Amino acid sequence: MPAAQTLSLTDTAVTSASTATDCDTPGCAAPPAGELRIGTVDGHLWATHVKADLSALPKGARVTSAKLSLTRSDCTTQCVAQKPAVYELSTPWTPAQSGKDLLTAAGEDTYVADTALAEIDFGPLVQSWTDRGGNEGAALTVSGTAAAAAYRSGAAADPAQRPKLTIEYLPPTAPGAVSDVVSTPGDTGLVATWNAPLDGGATHDITYVAKAEKGDGTVVGTWEGSAPRAVFSGLDNATSYRVAVTAKNAVGSGPVSRSALVRGASVSGGATRYKDYVQAYLNARNKITIGASLTAADAAAESPHGAVFGDLLGTQEASLVSAREALATRNMAYVGISTALTETVTGTDAASGRLLLRTTVSETTTVRIDGVDQVSESQNSKRYLFSVSGDTVKLQSESDDAQAGQTLSATATAATQVLATPADAAEPPADGTGALTLGEDGFPVGEAPAGGVRTASFAPAAWVNVLGTGSWANNNVSIKRDYYYDCTNFVSKALYYGGGLKMRSGWYRSNSAWFKNSGWSSWPVKASWTWAGANNLERHLVGYRGGYYINNVYAIRKGDILFFQYRGDPVYDHAAVVTANYGGRIHMAQHGGPERTTLDAAIARHKGAAKPIASIVAVRPSGTG
Repeated sequence: MPAAQTLSLTDTAVTSASTATDCDTPGCAAPPAGELRIGTVDGHLWATHVKADLSALPKGARVTSAKLSLTRSDCTTQCVAQKPAVYELSTPWTPAQSGKDLLTAAGEDTYVADTALAEIDFGPLVQSWTDRGGNEGAALTVSGTAAAAAYRSGAAADPAQRPKLTIEYLPPTAPGAVSDVVSTPGDTGLVATWNAPLDGGATHDITYVAKAEKGDGTVVGTWEGSAPRAVFSGLDNATSYRVAVTAKNAVGSGPVSRSALVRGASVSGGATRYKDYVQAYLNARNKITIGASLTAADAAAESPHGAVFGDLLGTQEASLVSAREALATRNMAYVGISTALTETVTGTDAASGRLLLRTTVSETTTVRIDGVDQVSESQNSKRYLFSVSGDTVKLQSESDDAQAGQTLSATATAATQVLATPADAAEPPADGTGALTLGEDGFPVGEAPAGGVRTASFAPAAWVNVLGTGSWANNNVSIKRDYYYDCTNFVSKALYYGGGLKMRSGWYRSNSAWFKNSGWSSWPVKASWTWAGANNLERHLVGYRGGYYINNVYAIRKGDILFFQYRGDPVYDHAAVVTANYGGRIHMAQHGGPERTTLDAAIARHKGAAKPIASIVAVRPSGTG
């Protein structure tokens, strides 16, 4: 890590003003010149607004802490530390406005409360203001019964007594080295994987440049992207290759990390045949899904390669048919599915000795909903294992390649790769409180509004723009994933960037905290567990943000958050953002499964699976009406 730097802001870089919050008009009361007030004094309840000019903070800096210093003017020794509540403003406020206007701009959601002023870390707020490009400052208040305090303002004669914000930060640098670069060879190709650098260098996202090299350093192929995985094809099985990987950001490129040299080998019958087998298998499965083939046996018989994949497809028949039939009861149907394979490498699985095909599967799905077609696209890395005995080939399994190939780093970067659910996580209520009512067919049921099924609109709240949450999720669903299981991280981003939900300070394992810190902390934990864990976020929204359950499927609105519990699991496993509700037909955006889909389609996809959806709750964040 680079050495931490300190930036002290004071004088004109920190503006401050106190206002009587019980006043409807500006200037109904004013503190003495040069004084700031927090609490009840002279018959008024005072709050103080503080705003810092952050232009001197280098772009891309990672804020590790920020402390606000206010000098008491009502006492000099043995002062009892005041514990003001801090509110991040959602809209601008100036001293030309009233105190009640300040409260309105601050909203009801505290960043921190019941903490001595000197101990409050404003670091996440400062990082948030720089990341989002907006800074309306913060309001400091106490309840009317709490002890009041007076402080020196920016007009204090002694410069040392003026408000000061001291920011500790790591200067933006190029990323560190990636770790655990592994090249797995195949027939005329290889797949390379690696772990992210421990130090990302700056708050901006990093990308990777991977180069396939010969032993003498000659570069034969270059790949660039945001995923820690690259595929190289067209290589010579008689030549050894390694992969050199560099992470880069807006500041520059980090050092190069290289894998060991590996050499490919030809596979029995040639690599092309196995790609053809997988394509035929996917085509046959698609035919069952859309009803062009009624059974797995039919689909296999209609394919020239049915003998290769028929047994595996047969194990999926019940799930595929039940999903198809369930959708039909909802006036929905899959009417078209196409799949394409790219970045394919075929070789030998080191663990089992069986033939292994690794590929990227791109899928385009068309679902007809009440006569209207909705198209969704997805792309996933997959691996397929074959057994080969003489001329007999059998497709034995299909799995996710990223998950199966993940290697946890021996360094602290391992903490950024996985996200655990705390052992003491609260379970969903056993009586189903808050859950949507699911019919015998597993789909939600509810009572339509009188006079039809058109749902009412509503205005977004002052501090949670629910419409913005839904729009951001719909428009940004294809952004890169930070975790392998990224569903809740995506939902939190929608609430934060689209809805303006404010971060909440606290211990990262506490259900009361909600923040991301990949940009402002030098320690390896990326975010609070409520930010990136479904069960934890649900507890946070309901228990600490005043969120509440929507029990009727017709009452769900754009921007509400859905949480899913799978059968046999004690906690909520998945989260998604509602993007529309057409007469009880819920549309949603998610990371995990099709990016844009419907609630009905999500339920149908899990029918017949080992863990079907057992319970769903819809949560509306506080203040959304």
